[in-house]
Amino acid sequence: MKKLFAVLALVGVMTSCKDKKKDEAKPEETTTTTTTTTTTEATTTDASTGVPTFNDADVTAYVKSYEDYIAAYKKAVEGKDMTKMADLAKMGQDLAAKATAATQKLAANPEDAKKLADYMTAKAAEVMELSKKLTGQ
Repeated sequence: MKKLFAVLALVGVMTSCKDKKKDEAKPEETTTTTTTTTTTEATTTDASTGVPTFNDADVTAYVKSYEDYIAAYKKAVEGKDMTKMADLAKMGQDLAAKATAATQKLAANPEDAKKLADYMTAKAAEVMELSKKLTGQ
């Protein structure tokens, strides 16, 4: 249950940071005309797993670790292995600590931050469904 709260807290933090960035990004109106060149980065996702990739390798590694955690959690739920669930609690705490670092690394990249927030929201829903199976609800 602690893992669930950690994931939900992470999603809340990421969502609030995203809203804060939008507020900060609003430029004041000026009459100066400037020409800018922008590059478009494609949103990338690993086609075999559906897991998003990020410009920061550490964030991509974090997401990979989280995918491994979800897979282990799913196996533990399906096997009703409470010993494994206890081990996963520690892993969940470690991932929650890493989530803060991952979020901070994406502060300057709102597109990647949104991808991570969307990913974590989807995974939180997946964990909720798995938890329901474990409790029999």
